[in-house]
Amino acid sequence: MSRREVRVNVLVWRPRDPSAPADLSYGWPRVLQVRSTGTPWQLPGVVLRAGEGIMSAAGRAAYALGLELPTVHRALTLDQRPAAGNAPEQLVIIVDGGWTDGDDVHVTDHSTSPCPHDCQHERRWASAGDLADEIGTTTALSAALGKTPAFVVGRGGEMA
Repeated sequence: MSRREVRVNVLVWRPRDPSAPADLSYGWPRVLQVRSTGTPWQLPGVVLRAGEGIMSAAGRAAYALGLELPTVHRALTLDQRPAAGNAPEQLVIIVDGGWTDGDDVHVTDHSTSPCPHDCQHERRWASAGDLADEIGTTTALSAALGKTPAFVVGRGGEMA
């Protein structure tokens, strides 16, 4: 039997126009991504601990970013990922981390910035083009903006 884990990722986004966060007329918002040296870019997140609640895990991920979760807690999407290489099979729950004008995240456009905490990862604001292969992330962003219902399950017409 393969290893399995539940991962809770936090979607934090930066609108093109902070005065109208859900307005897409200027383009899709940017999404905060993190990575450790040599790993792929991904949403910030943590592995769910035994007995831990989903929002508690999301709070840990937000705290590591120096942010707080919104007062309304929403699971935006689920993404089931098969085991690959040394990585275990994962159930990824993407939680709404809210939007920011970007000043509290310490990342400028088109650049990476080291984490302000004592850790070894970088951050960046990813554009819609950077997210083209991230079906779970783009679905979660669409749900956060109110463009699709929250909590969409499935991939490519297949229900999980």
